[in-house]
Amino acid sequence: MFGSINKDLVPMKAHYFLYNAATGPIVPFLPTIAKQLGFSGFLVGSIYTILPISGLIAKPLFGGLADRFRLHKIFFLMFQAILAIAFFSIYFIPPIEPEAPLAQADVTLTCDNAAVFLEFCSRNGFTNDTISNVIDHGDPRTKCQISCQSSLKMYKTICSWGVSEYCFLANAPKALQERINFTAMFNMDKNVNLMNCADMRLKNATFLEGHYNVSKPSCQSLVRASCVATCSGVPVMEALLREARGVPENTRRDETTYQFHLFLWAAIISWMGMAVVVSIADAICFDLLGDDGRKEYGKQKMWGSIGFGIFGISAGYLVDVFSRGQSVKDYTCIFYIMLIAMIFDMIVSATLKKKSVEYTDHDPSVLWELGSVAREGRVLVFAFWCIGAGMCTGVVWNFLFWYTEDIVKDDTAWLKTIQGLLTGVQCFLGELPFNFLSGRVLKKLGHINVMSLVLLFYAARFMAYSLVRNVWVFLIIEILHGPTLGLCWPTMVSYGEKVAPSGTRATMQGFVGAVFEGIGVSSGSLLCGWLISSYGGVVTFRVFSVGALVWLTIYWILQLLLQKAKAYPLHQGHSHLASYATPSDAILMTMSQELQTY
Repeated sequence: MFGSINKDLVPMKAHYFLYNAATGPIVPFLPTIAKQLGFSGFLVGSIYTILPISGLIAKPLFGGLADRFRLHKIFFLMFQAILAIAFFSIYFIPPIEPEAPLAQADVTLTCDNAAVFLEFCSRNGFTNDTISNVIDHGDPRTKCQISCQSSLKMYKTICSWGVSEYCFLANAPKALQERINFTAMFNMDKNVNLMNCADMRLKNATFLEGHYNVSKPSCQSLVRASCVATCSGVPVMEALLREARGVPENTRRDETTYQFHLFLWAAIISWMGMAVVVSIADAICFDLLGDDGRKEYGKQKMWGSIGFGIFGISAGYLVDVFSRGQSVKDYTCIFYIMLIAMIFDMIVSATLKKKSVEYTDHDPSVLWELGSVAREGRVLVFAFWCIGAGMCTGVVWNFLFWYTEDIVKDDTAWLKTIQGLLTGVQCFLGELPFNFLSGRVLKKLGHINVMSLVLLFYAARFMAYSLVRNVWVFLIIEILHGPTLGLCWPTMVSYGEKVAPSGTRATMQGFVGAVFEGIGVSSGSLLCGWLISSYGGVVTFRVFSVGALVWLTIYWILQLLLQKAKAYPLHQGHSHLASYATPSDAILMTMSQELQTY
């Protein structure tokens, strides 16, 4: 049964599986990790504007050095270690401390015969998650600083608790100008949720810097006082105070902090590492396959998609499991999954038996060939489409999970599981089937029509996002990942093969990648980040939906102008480009770019 298996290719299959098992749990969740650290949508968009460009710079730079000095395997292992360290370092970046007002709120102290309560009220009501965390899962040692308006009744009440200092103040009229300050500790299991308010029962109160500690305070008559509660460093209470003040939980600041710079450089280094690992891995794989076995590349690369999908789904579930009872998600498990999978990948990669990688006609062409490529009218129109498709792709890659977190406010217990399932649908029901069907679709409909359909489906997909409020329905919408990105990659690569002037095929593929990622994905990420910060996710996705239709309209106008000008390959002297060329080979060479920049 296993006699026909090429044992030399088993480590290559294992690499693709383990590498994507390592990056799959991290890369899709990275924008939401940045959000939880406190970065605004604009800052995250700025980060994802830089990352594709850093990958595009690293790939030819270090790939060229590896070619020149025959250091492919050394670079391969070295950059695996670099990206693992860079990704894991993100785990240690602390969140941005909220501004002081976010940790404060006006409350009402109510004292009666039974007990003393602090009443936290919100005009819009508290979310289910916040109330659940406060009532069911709060730390019984939770403390807050309370500052109340003074009154004779309050002084007498506190005096009755045994705080003798306040017995003298009760007879001093000038003392009424001062505030009563104390530290409150709560009985979290005695808290009550009433309509738009949460009554938190005091377990004890500490006065005058610890000189007096009152256990189970109570009153002989009803006493009420207006107070200010400060609960800095207590995530459960900070969430309650934010909602009591009416400050949205997803409030983020656009100012750069040291956390932002740490995250940015860790992301840049990891993206450069991924770019180098992916490109050298493909070079080694093609070398192992040989000229006669290049058609088997897809069977090797398929294991990467399987690893990415399986571990992407599993990571979402594990994050939810380990985050139970917490006000924020705990991403610890995915960083350790990444680290362990990458260590195993390095062990497996070290066993690869490799010949020396030779230059082929797929290696980057010289830069001066770019001029002949860019002068073609059809190439310029094609580049226009690549930019539009790249902008749409950047939105899905970098801000879809961000948007799901914005629309799911009341029940986030299984949000990461849903996001992991979205990754699985994208991978197994979207990209894989359409990558294999793309050749038939392109042959039947033609490249121009398929490129138009990609933008049309992106428009429908974005509009669906903006209209749906049930995040589980997104699993159905994600089937559109197939006719969008699943068709976008093979269409883009194979059409680049068709319109490339003679002798510039490799240059054209580099040009396509630079335009799609360096301009399209980058600008789309920046624009989407700014729109989400300024206007919210619903407006953002509707803007991109309309924008995709506008881009499609302009693209068709340009195509009609080209047709009128007879700017076709046959009229330009490239008769060898007139017939249909199967995209299979081109797809195999460039499918890996997707996981590099996800």
